[in-house]
Order: sequence, then C-alpha cells, then structure tokens
Amino acid sequence: MAHFDTVIIGGGIIGCTLARSLAAEGLKVAVVERGVPGQEASSAAAGMLSPSAEAEKGSPLFALCRASLQRYCQLAAELKSETGIDPHYRTEGTLLLFENEQERQAMLPSIEWQQSQGIPIQELPQQELRECEPRLADPVGGFYLPEDHQIDNRLLMQSLVQSCRQRGVEFVLGKNVQEVECNGHGVTGVILEGDRLAATRVVNTAGAWAGLIRVPGLPPAPIRPVKGHIVALESAEEPFQHVIRSHRAAVLTYMVPRRGGRVIVGSTMEEVGFDITPRAAPLTRLLRAAQELCPVLEQSKVAEVWAGLRPAAPDGLPLLGPTSVEGYFVALGHFRDGILLAPITAEILSGWLIRGKSPLPTDALLPHRFAQFLCG
Repeated sequence: MAHFDTVIIGGGIIGCTLARSLAAEGLKVAVVERGVPGQEASSAAAGMLSPSAEAEKGSPLFALCRASLQRYCQLAAELKSETGIDPHYRTEGTLLLFENEQERQAMLPSIEWQQSQGIPIQELPQQELRECEPRLADPVGGFYLPEDHQIDNRLLMQSLVQSCRQRGVEFVLGKNVQEVECNGHGVTGVILEGDRLAATRVVNTAGAWAGLIRVPGLPPAPIRPVKGHIVALESAEEPFQHVIRSHRAAVLTYMVPRRGGRVIVGSTMEEVGFDITPRAAPLTRLLRAAQELCPVLEQSKVAEVWAGLRPAAPDGLPLLGPTSVEGYFVALGHFRDGILLAPITAEILSGWLIRGKSPLPTDALLPHRFAQFLCG
C-alpha cells in the first residue's frame, strides 16, 4: 500500500493549490476527489479577485485577501509557463457603481477606510464613467478600484491540475472519503469506498461537503452550503473591460468580462441545503439587472446557467490550520473568496504541515475558535 506524506480531501481550488505547493517542497501528496477536480464551487465562481469585498474595518480577512492577490500575478505566470494553459489574469480593475447619493453615502465608510489603508480608489463622476465604459447605462457615478482584478477560474483549475500532475501529485478520482483513519496517536490515513490510503497528515479541503467527512473524536466540521446562481452571456465582442459591481433589481450584481465577448453575471445567495438546480426566479433577476446596467446585453446569447455552493462557516471566516486530532488539518469556509484566497491558504497550510506554524498572523482563523476543533 502506498503511503503519502499528505492526503488532501477535495480537489477544488483550495486543495489543488495546496497540493501543488506541498509537492514543490518534495512531499508525496494525494488528492482525493469524489468527482472531477474543480467541478463544484471552483468552476461555479466568477473569478473575481476582489479584496474590497471584504473591506470591513477590523476584519482579519482583508489583509489576507490583499496578500493573496499580490501572489496571483506570479502564480498565473508560473502556471502558463509550466502547463501552456493561460488562466487569463486581468488587471483592468473594478467599477463600483452607485445610482443615487444615498447609495454613494452607504459606500463611503468602506471606501474611506480602504483609502486610509493605502488602497488607491478613485471616485468617477458620470461623464468619466461614460468615457471609461460607454456601453453602460448612465449611473450617477462610481468608484474605480484598480487593485480588484480577475482570473478565468475554469482555466485556472485546468492549469493547476496539470501543474500538480507534472509535480507528481496523485489524483484519486471518483472516490468518497468515508472517514479519516486514526489510532491513539493521531491520523494514519483515510478510508475510501473499498480502499484505504495511508498518510501521516490529512487536510480537509472539501468545501461545502466538509461536514460529511467523519473524523473519530470530532463532530462534523461547522460548514454549511450557500447556493449562488450565475448566468454566462455571449456577445459578438466584449461590451466592457472592467468588472462591474452594482445593486440592481434587488440583487447585488457583478458582471465579469471574459475574452471573446463572454460575460459572467452573478450572483444570488440562498440557504437550501445541497440543491444546485438552477431556478427561474433568481436567474430572471440577474438577467434583468445585467440588461439595466448594460443595455446592449439584451441582444446577447444566454450561453450557460448554473448554480454552485459556497462553503460558509458560522462567523463567515475561514478555518485554517490544525485541529485537536494530531495530523488532521482543515482549510475550510472560504465562502465567497475561495479563488482569491487560494494562494495564501496554500502558503499558510504549507507552513503548518511542514514547519508546524503559520508564516502569517492567522490566529483569528484557527479552527480552535470553535469548541469542537480545540487544539491540544
């Protein structure tokens, strides 16, 4: 039986980025995925890399989001060089639109706090917005966020999986992990359907499904699924260059331009268990909002609709690090920021797995803040 230094449960963006990082350190790594790598939230996302979405004063997540974004340019370049797959990292920035002075005033506290942290944000009046993106409807004004970027998350997943394989990571596909195997001293491996993998360490990166993994001595991980709908539209050419964020049709809307005229429109939030069936009402609201923001999209084709599940923790923050079971680690609860936080999560977990400590100050994200994961 093969013995691995680390078995990672879950082949999404978090698991694959971590696997790639560990393999680069010379570890023997296996990724167990019940389906196809990246088929769930990692493919359902829109690929926005937006630290400003977590720009709340005092939030421990904001600094990590910024740090992770700073690593993306190099990661994208490395993946393209290693695999030949370009994940389309784009840096045009984001336009955050407001429709009236009330909306502007509601945005100002967050904007001013970000500016106090040294983040360059520029307010644009209506005329400058027209010149910047002439195909948008006429908003009253907006803010330009040059440090909010984007990446094609599906191409990113393809390149990550290929890079992992080239680095010797073994993928065990089509298998469910039934239980993390332990003895009196800690982790010894994972039990699959009709199989077993021996390992010194196990990392749960199973996203919304993390709580289904049984671990002797621990209750289920406190992660719940939050459903989100997305629509992909196709036009003859790109209708705009920036990521657009606004609040239309009672939906907090974003539109992400992709090469070739594709536009990703999202998103909704519902707590309906593990149902990922697309529904007409939320999709209709997204389409209405997109057409109000950019009228030329009325003539675009609906290329694809889908729904995915974001993994959410009770306090809205990720769980990163060791648990009370020796050798069992978690990287869970990234909610809306899984794509953005993947590089820094890999760095943090690699630190715990290889050197026994995080390379960054992440005490607020340790699993021990929930009683069932109290560290020894």
